[in-house]
Amino acid sequence: MSFASSPWQRGPRASLRRPPSPSDIAAAPKLGTVEVWRLIADFHHPVHLHLSPFQVLSRGIGGPGAFDAGWKDTIDLRASEEAAIAIRFDGYPGKYVFHCQNLEHEDMAMMANFTTR
Repeated sequence: MSFASSPWQRGPRASLRRPPSPSDIAAAPKLGTVEVWRLIADFHHPVHLHLSPFQVLSRGIGGPGAFDAGWKDTIDLRASEEAAIAIRFDGYPGKYVFHCQNLEHEDMAMMANFTTR
């Protein structure tokens, strides 16, 4: 699983393929802002984001899928699937994680950190 951004998107640049270091920070959004993150899966990954719910903007070159309406805290990505999500960062400053919720992947520490300020 990897995360990327384009010139019109902000978001993490990280890979969940290696165990993270507690000091690695994949993104540092400011509280009160909205960011668009593009998620790219290499394998089936249900990705869970802590702190803020998000909305699915697109999957691949199409719009949101049939089950993407409303606020989410997890998005189910299939192998080779790409999705764009919009996240409004409200709440509290600090360090949070986003991670894959496949049990085997959780056991391998497939996660990344982000901080809000």
